[in-house]
Amino acid sequence: MTAPARSSSAYVLALLFAGNLLNFYDRALPAVVLEPIKEEYRLDDVQVGVLASAFVVVAAIAGVPLGRLADRVARRTVAGWGLLVWSLFTAAGGVLTNFWAFLGSRVGVGAGEASYAPATGSLLADLYPSERRARANAVFMLGFPIGTLLAYLTAGGLAVAFDTWRAPFLIAAIPGVVVALLVLRIREPERGAAEPAPPVVGEKRGILRVKSMYGLILAFAGYNFAAYAIGTFLTPVVQRYYGLGLVDAGLVGGAVIGVTGLLGLLVGGRLLDRAARRSPAARVVVAAVCLAGAALCSLAGLAAGKGALWQLIVLLGLGYLLGIIYLAAAVPVTADVIRPHQRSTAIGLMSAIGYLLGGAGGPIVVGAMSDSLAAGSTEADGLRTAMMIAIPIAFAVAALGMLLAARYVRDDRAAMLAA
Repeated sequence: MTAPARSSSAYVLALLFAGNLLNFYDRALPAVVLEPIKEEYRLDDVQVGVLASAFVVVAAIAGVPLGRLADRVARRTVAGWGLLVWSLFTAAGGVLTNFWAFLGSRVGVGAGEASYAPATGSLLADLYPSERRARANAVFMLGFPIGTLLAYLTAGGLAVAFDTWRAPFLIAAIPGVVVALLVLRIREPERGAAEPAPPVVGEKRGILRVKSMYGLILAFAGYNFAAYAIGTFLTPVVQRYYGLGLVDAGLVGGAVIGVTGLLGLLVGGRLLDRAARRSPAARVVVAAVCLAGAALCSLAGLAAGKGALWQLIVLLGLGYLLGIIYLAAAVPVTADVIRPHQRSTAIGLMSAIGYLLGGAGGPIVVGAMSDSLAAGSTEADGLRTAMMIAIPIAFAVAALGMLLAARYVRDDRAAMLAA
């Protein structure tokens, strides 16, 4: 029998989703067992922020060259080897016995994961046309809340069951190796296969001459600042301020990040694609409105007093839900305005700047604010106040970025198709 020219879109999407689930499971592990790590290595909150950000900084720096590589070689090769590398470094984090070695393992995880978004974003854009990309990307991005939810639900229990916080790191590496081998066997579609007309390979328009990209980069940075700050410090603030144990705090984190993120992507993909049928700009405006709502809800949730844990869960969860709807739009909008043979590079560039300013900045800034504010009150109050100030502002900045992109996306889309 003759092998098909390319793997089916549903199979590729399912496989890439599995890899993305493991991506965010591995990312979330240090946050879930952060207090035992902090105790063993005797860290303050600034050092905790550095630990969370080191991974993001490396992912940001590596994202651009790996994105360029994915525009030149098979995208399955870049994504598959990246998945294999980060899985092995995740396992290394479970056996290394000093802080600097553990930090080095997280740097390795960041380098491996940097390959995944640029390669898979470009690949998905060639599997689905523009008006279906938000739903496809939402399914792919379900790996974010589901992987994070699984980490929050299982990592604490595994650490308690094996009497060490290292156990989840070792266990997580096994499925990563399996999925990496499957990704390496994908048969890809041609670049530009889902566009209305075949792509012309010739003189390329510079990515930073596309005006929409400036707003998209600003939005990605603001969103990741908020998301990484929440992901890093939600479990510690629930333990310190509300007095919950490790397992119960993990359940709260799973509810706020995992369950609401899952619902947001399920609703968001369909909502955004429906808006895209009206115009390319409509999808961007909907994402901006959701980010503005995330700023307001997260402020109300983080303002909850010690006797109102439900307020934190409900309102911060709603803010997280609205914020993640934006995430279903980020890559499809980039694909709308960037030519097929430049998409991995563009996604890598957006990820690099967004992660460097936002994903790395969020944990460090909130950690530094926490230590400073704790000097005049308590460690618990300092962290809560720092999150209450920084996270809503970051969501608001992301909303402004999408409004800026909405001004130019129609013309940039037309210019890309006319090329």
